[in-house]
Amino acid sequence: MEQLEDWQLIDLIRTCGDSAAVQELFGRYRPVMLRLRQQYYLPEHDLDDWEQEARLVLCAATHKFDQERSTSFGAFYKLNLKHRVYDLIRQSQAQKRHAQVLSFDAQWAYFADTLVDPRMQVRESLELQETLQRLLPRLSPVERAVFTALLRKATPADISQEFAWPLERVVAALHRCRQKLRQLLTE
Repeated sequence: MEQLEDWQLIDLIRTCGDSAAVQELFGRYRPVMLRLRQQYYLPEHDLDDWEQEARLVLCAATHKFDQERSTSFGAFYKLNLKHRVYDLIRQSQAQKRHAQVLSFDAQWAYFADTLVDPRMQVRESLELQETLQRLLPRLSPVERAVFTALLRKATPADISQEFAWPLERVVAALHRCRQKLRQLLTE
């Protein structure tokens, strides 16, 4: 293709969609795209992606360009391409904010460890009740009183005041309760 002016190439693209004219015009304005590529980072966009976006913007710009309003197609194209880059950056940032969809089948191990199964809670509750029923007969009356108060979420100081026992006696009883519980759990 002989050396044509920009406006002639634009006219060919508008009227016939001439791909050779698109290629020629893109070759002239490719440095604009390369400069923008150095200035802006687009995630997951390699050189081919940049060139494809730049060609699409070039084709759209040839149809929108009005020579009477603007004399420089290069400046018009650069502005359009810059706006497209901004749109792509904005879009990639929005994708980061979206929650990722997880498949239960693909992530079964994760969900098995993190989601609470009500059936397991019932089972654990029953096991705990059974353990307590086996523990209480092994405790002395003092240990049983301290342990049941502890189950009501009383502190050792509260238990000491409630029963008018020295704090050391309550702490010693708690220690013996722990030992007996550990022994029961290892059986």
